[in-house]
Amino acid sequence: MKKFFLMAVAALTLTFTACTEGANDEASALVENLQSQIEAGDASGVQATLESAQAKIAELVAKDPEAAKTYVTKVQEFVKENQEKIISLVGDNAVAQGLVTTLVNTPAETVINTLTAGQNVIDNAQQAAEGLQDSLQNTVNQAIDDKVNEVQDAVEEKVNATIDEANQKANEKINEAADKANEKINDAASEAAKKLGL
Repeated sequence: MKKFFLMAVAALTLTFTACTEGANDEASALVENLQSQIEAGDASGVQATLESAQAKIAELVAKDPEAAKTYVTKVQEFVKENQEKIISLVGDNAVAQGLVTTLVNTPAETVINTLTAGQNVIDNAQQAAEGLQDSLQNTVNQAIDDKVNEVQDAVEEKVNATIDEANQKANEKINEAADKANEKINDAASEAAKKLGL
């Protein structure tokens, strides 16, 4: 049991290390990309790279907050060192300036916590929306079932009333025919009795 526990801990450590190293590698690639864009004076490239960094941070926060923290820390170091160059390149672009300001002034832990809280709000809202959708679907299904039952009851009532009315009319016709037949039989019997002199 102890051996199994140690193996599980080792596997978790390797997984954690791999995730953190992967985030570190991705951050290094992003930093290199930003460096070459700054050197080339590519303002739109810098802006796009910063926006992709923001998306990557959000993605990592959802999967592995510790890896996200590693990523943010590495990107922050570069942005802090190159803040003036980046701001001069992106100019009046409010989105890019906001990203730079956030990365320079906000500790990595705060960035991660804020995004985690935001993700939790999104998840909770999504669950609430799914619950509301299920509730509405159940209400609609119940309303449809009630209406179908109401229509079936009305149809059944109408059919039964029609059958009763048809039976009543048929019985009236049968009784009328029977009365006429009896009357004819009685007339015929009376006529026969007269002929016989009875």
